[in-house]
Amino acid sequence: MSLGSALIVYHGCDITTRDDLISGRLKHLSHSNNQYDWLGPGAYFFEGDVERALLFAQASQRNPEKRYTAKPIATPAVVGAVLQVQNWLDMTTQAGIKEFSLAYQTFAYGFSAAGKPVPANRPASDFDTDVIYRALDSAVFTWLHKARESQDPPLPAFQAVRAAFHQGEAVAPTSGFHANTHIQISLRDNTCVIGWFLPSGAKLLTERQYAEAKDRLTAFQAANKKPRIRTESR
Repeated sequence: MSLGSALIVYHGCDITTRDDLISGRLKHLSHSNNQYDWLGPGAYFFEGDVERALLFAQASQRNPEKRYTAKPIATPAVVGAVLQVQNWLDMTTQAGIKEFSLAYQTFAYGFSAAGKPVPANRPASDFDTDVIYRALDSAVFTWLHKARESQDPPLPAFQAVRAAFHQGEAVAPTSGFHANTHIQISLRDNTCVIGWFLPSGAKLLTERQYAEAKDRLTAFQAANKKPRIRTESR
């Protein structure tokens, strides 16, 4: 991937969020920042895969109690974005893997020296073969970003983190390809978004449709006020 080259990405969300971004009512996505986010803090996108983004939004809508998203999704939709990133931490490259590995060593040493257990990735349930609870990965990325900021002088901040995630069942016996494999991006710098767009075939809601979608979302949120246990990754 060339630095600064334009990249098409997709974000699964509620249809009201999609229209708010397209219309300019919403300037950017809120950044997620918790131990479930395997690439650390940021706004999450699927690279070049609108269908995967929609599947994620649909899964969130069907399973609000599992907290796939920070906010509930009542009407699944996808918004597209064009990114232009100058400074990546790309975990599909040797440079990215080495950066993470060195950060992990220092991170783990600090925990051990303090007598604290190092966070660990683990399955979210007995049926989770993807090990989607990524407390270690998230903690290392978060530490890495802060460590770069604390240097004197500070090192240039990574505007985004990019990585491939092999997820789901193998598509054929002994195959290395999996049904839900995707490339995901955690965007940390909102200025990298050149613009938002509707996926092919999608249309903006009319004022009446938008109001109805807002009502659905409000009702959906009210019906799911109980604390949600987030057990899935994007």
